[in-house]
Amino acid sequence: MAQSIIQQSQLRLVFEVGTDEAGKPVYRRKNFSNVKVTATPEQLLAVSQALASLQTYPLAQIERSDMHFITN
Repeated sequence: MAQSIIQQSQLRLVFEVGTDEAGKPVYRRKNFSNVKVTATPEQLLAVSQALASLQTYPLAQIERSDMHFITN
């Protein structure tokens, strides 16, 4: 049976920085690498909110990206 083991985790904060000519929102992303793979969603939310409070633009979205190692 195959197993999936998390090797790396990355946190991405998406900020709304304004609108384009058509009135659609424009977003910028800030990536934070080397996030502990054992970090819980609650911990990531708390850190994201703390980091967002230091930024100029409002936080639109929080994303987590994990890289997995697949083995059998």
